Amino acid sequence: MVYTVLTELADLYELLALADKTYGPYYRQDGRQIVVVIDENGIRRTVSYPKYLVEQSLGRRLDPDLETIDHVDGDINNNDLLNLNIVPRNEHSALDTRRVKNLQFNCAECGTEFERSPRLIRDKSKKNKSGPFCSRKCSGRYSRKLQLGQMDKLPIQPFVESEYYKRKNVQAFIEYVIAKYGVE
Repeated sequence: MVYTVLTELADLYELLALADKTYGPYYRQDGRQIVVVIDENGIRRTVSYPKYLVEQSLGRRLDPDLETIDHVDGDINNNDLLNLNIVPRNEHSALDTRRVKNLQFNCAECGTEFERSPRLIRDKSKKNKSGPFCSRKCSGRYSRKLQLGQMDKLPIQPFVESEYYKRKNVQAFIEYVIAKYGVE
């Protein structure tokens, strides 16, 4: 009897030891949630919380090169499974790129008006780059003048947030509400 109980406990302990361990969810600085998962081989990976929820409901890992998660209603804090949709990564990137509004700038070197993605401006801002410039040619001209002492250093590019066009498909949101609340 004692031997049977001990073997059952040992089996249970082995299952617990080999099971995935999950820590979190934690909040990143941008407000998104993440979890830390340690698999049966001891490999640690950080996963977005919505992705983790979908993986748990499917019983498999998503292919990071092919699949990603999209929030149907556009609210990154709504992690209801009905609101999470598996989308091919290339399609999701294309949709996000098309939804971002480009910003209008005047070139700091030649004064030409041009458009840039907010992400490109943010990247330059984080690297403490001056500008913005309409082309590499104008950037090079500015750098040369700076080296020769012909002008003072321009201010660092501003840090700008992305602004989006209408974010999501209205039909997808209606389907989400119907599925969640049973309203028709």
